[in-house]
Amino acid sequence: MALERVSIDYTEVAEILRSAEFEQEIRAAAEKVADVARASGHVVTSGEPLPIDVYSDPNTDRVGWTVAIRHPAGLGMEARYGVLKRAAEAGGLSVGGGVDPDVET
Repeated sequence: MALERVSIDYTEVAEILRSAEFEQEIRAAAEKVADVARASGHVVTSGEPLPIDVYSDPNTDRVGWTVAIRHPAGLGMEARYGVLKRAAEAGGLSVGGGVDPDVET
């Protein structure tokens, strides 16, 4: 079997990663993750729903959107329940790294 040489046009890839169409797709995915996370029903000590934020987080080389729990309880909620990780996985995204809340140490 002969090996084929593949060339990547990095200029074209960069254009795609900065395009409006790509941004729409990334934002839609972030909003979907946030909607699923909000629907999980987690609340903070005041009884208010756990605030899940979606915000533009562009880098110099690509568009980006972030889903975050910008609340003091956010880190604990993610560590214990995997609120965002589970929401991302439910949305069909692959999530790597971090601590798996289902695995006891």
